[in-house]
Amino acid sequence: MDGIDRIFGFWPDYKSDYQGIEWTRNKEEEVLEISNEIQEFLNSESKLNSSFQWLNANRLPFVTIEQPKIGQLDLFTESKYLVLHVKQKLGSKDSNAHFYLFFRDNKSNFGITESKESYTTSEKAIIGRLAKNYADSIVSNYLSNISSTIQFKESTQKLLITKQEENEAQNNDFYKWNNYWIDDYLYSLSKRDGFNYVIHENVRNILFEKCKDLEQLKESITNSLVYICNIKLAEPGDTIELIPAYLIIVSPVNFSDKKEIVINNRISKTVDLLNRLEKSALLVLNTGNSLTSAEVGKNMDRAITAPAISDALKKNKVRILQLLSENPGQWPTIRKHFKPVVNLFEKNSDKLSGTS
Repeated sequence: MDGIDRIFGFWPDYKSDYQGIEWTRNKEEEVLEISNEIQEFLNSESKLNSSFQWLNANRLPFVTIEQPKIGQLDLFTESKYLVLHVKQKLGSKDSNAHFYLFFRDNKSNFGITESKESYTTSEKAIIGRLAKNYADSIVSNYLSNISSTIQFKESTQKLLITKQEENEAQNNDFYKWNNYWIDDYLYSLSKRDGFNYVIHENVRNILFEKCKDLEQLKESITNSLVYICNIKLAEPGDTIELIPAYLIIVSPVNFSDKKEIVINNRISKTVDLLNRLEKSALLVLNTGNSLTSAEVGKNMDRAITAPAISDALKKNKVRILQLLSENPGQWPTIRKHFKPVVNLFEKNSDKLSGTS
C-alpha cells in the first residue's frame, strides 16, 4: 500500500512469549528483540475489546521517535504518521497477534483523493475495518493450511503404523484412502478450472512413491495439469488425463543430501527464488522453448520480467553463490542451462571463500 512504509508484527510462540518483526519499504525484514516492557505492553493490548485502534507512535515502547535533521524529512515522526493497531485472534487459542501499520498523514498517498488533508474519523474507521478484515482472511487461510498439513501427516502416520501391523486387507484400505484423497483433490480442481481431470493408475503409484508430503503431492499434480493444458491448448469442458509422460514431480523441500537445512529469514527468500526459477525452467524446457530470462519469467507462478530476474540475481548474489556451492545436487536445471545463473556462478565462484 503506497500510504504505508513501516509495519511491526508480533505473535506469541508456544510458550506465550511474543516474537516480533519489523518491515519497512526500503530494507529487509528485521527480527526484533522483545523486552519485558514490550511483553507487558502487548499483554495489556490483548485484553482490550477493540479489534483495531489508531495510536500515536510515541505511545509504543518498541518505536524510537527520531528528530529530523535540518533540511531532511523524517518519515517516522509523530507529525507524519498515524499508527493503526490491528489485533488478530489466532485460531481457537486464547492468544493474539498484533500488527502496527504506520500511515502517512496524507490521504493522497493512500489513493483516496488528491487532497493533502488529514484523515477524518470516518475514513480512519473504514481503513481500520478493511485492515482487520484482511488480517482475518490471511490468518484464517494460513491456519487452515497448517491444519490441513498436520491432519495429512497424522493420518498418514497412523496408516503407516497400521500397515506394519495388519493384514493385506488393511493395506488395501491404505491404498484406497490415498486414492480417495487424490480423487477428491482432482474433483476440486476440476470444479475450480472447468475441466474434467482424470488420472492414470500408474501416475497414482508414482505419486505415492515419490512424494514425501502433502504439499509436494499437490504441487506435482497441479503443475502437471497446467503443463498438459498448455501443450494441448485445452479449453474448459475438455477431459484432461494425467499420464506418466506428462507427470512433473516437484523437488521436495529438503536438499539432495537429505539433510535438513535450517534456513534463516535472510536466505529463505533466496531459496524460494531459486526454487521458483528451477520450477519455471523445467516447464520451459518441457514445452520445447528456449531457456531465456523472458520465457522463465513468463512461466513463473507469479510472472516477472527478464530485468526483474537480473535484478533479483544481482541483489541475492552472495547468498545464491553460497547455496549453489554448498548444495551441488540442488537446482540442476538452472545451474547447468540457465545462462544468468551459469554466468553468475562461473564469474564469482572463486570469490566464495571468506563470505558469510
